Amino acid sequence: MTSARDVRPFRDLEALSAAAADEIVAIARESVAARGRFTLALAGGNTPRRTYELLATRHRDAIDWSRTNIVFGDERFVPADDQRSNYRMAREALLSRVPIPHERVHAVPTDTATVDAAAAAYDTTLTPLVRDGIDLVLLGVGPDGHTASLFPGSPALEEQTRLAVAVAAPTAVQPAVPRVTTTLPFLNGARCAMFLIAGADKRPVIGEILSGEDTARRYPAAMVSSRERTIWMIDQSAMPAGRSDT
Repeated sequence: MTSARDVRPFRDLEALSAAAADEIVAIARESVAARGRFTLALAGGNTPRRTYELLATRHRDAIDWSRTNIVFGDERFVPADDQRSNYRMAREALLSRVPIPHERVHAVPTDTATVDAAAAAYDTTLTPLVRDGIDLVLLGVGPDGHTASLFPGSPALEEQTRLAVAVAAPTAVQPAVPRVTTTLPFLNGARCAMFLIAGADKRPVIGEILSGEDTARRYPAAMVSSRERTIWMIDQSAMPAGRSDT
C-alpha cells in the first residue's frame, strides 16, 4: 500500500524550513513515545541546511537526541571533511551543535578503498536499523527528477534487496563524483518521507510529478512513496502554477 501525497506550498525557503523543522520535531516525539527511539535519514545538498540549523537552535531541546539515530540518504564519495560531503554539511549545520551520542550518527564510510566497498559497508550498517524501522527520510529533488543519488535510468532503481548501492559519477548534475545511495526498498520502507524542494529550476519536474501522469514515473522522485506518509514541502519558486503558498 502506498501513502497519500501531502503537498504543502510555502512562500519561501525560510517558511518551508521552519515548517519542516516543526514537523521533524513532531515526528521525533511521536516515534520516541511509540517505540522508544527516532531514526532519521538526512538529505544532502543546499536546501535542507536551514532546516538543520533550526533543529540545532530553535528546537535543540525539543528532540531526545539520546534516543535518535542519524543515517544518510546518500553521500558523495569524498573525504568526510571535503566541502562536497553531505556528512560535513550536516555536521556543521546540525550534528556538532546538538547532544547526540557519537555512536548514533551512522555516516557513509568514504574512507574505504572503493565506492563499492563503501556501499557494501553501509548496507550492513543500515540492515539492523531498517529492521527496527526508519521513522523519517528527508529528500530533495534535482532538476532532472533525481532524489538521493537515484538518477533517471540508473540501474540502482532496479535494486530489490540491498539498502545501499554505489552509483557512478553523474553527468547531468554536480558534483561529478561517485556516490553511495540508499535504494527504493530503503526509502519506501520508511514510515514517512519528506521532500524539501526549493528553486525555480525544479518547477517543470515538480509539475509533472504532482500531475500524477504515468510519464512522471521516469523520475526517481516520483517512485518514492513511504509506508504511512509522503510529504512534499515546496517553496513558491518551485511550485507549479495554480497552487497558493502558506
